[in-house]
Amino acid sequence: MNGNLDSVQIVEKEMGITHRDFYKDLPNLLDGIPYRQDDDTIKFQINNKTIEISLGPERVRELGLSFRLPVTPVTLRFFEFSKEEMSEFIKHFNLKFMKGGG
Repeated sequence: MNGNLDSVQIVEKEMGITHRDFYKDLPNLLDGIPYRQDDDTIKFQINNKTIEISLGPERVRELGLSFRLPVTPVTLRFFEFSKEEMSEFIKHFNLKFMKGGG
């Protein structure tokens, strides 16, 4: 068996993204995997294991007088994933939502 299997593992992130942009980029993350959306929660399966992604309320972070960034808390719930499987998906998730910088 690969790693420990816990029933539900939770990862919380704060992302510099609006809900609109998250949903726009979601197909890139899932690459054709069917999903179900209920309000601001998305559920889908990978290898017959469920992942649930929930978006918290959007906020704005003000940096200085004129620089504003969107902020959205994101909760990922992994059902019956090993630590290795979860880590692999989080790397994929981070890569797909990475924004270019200079």
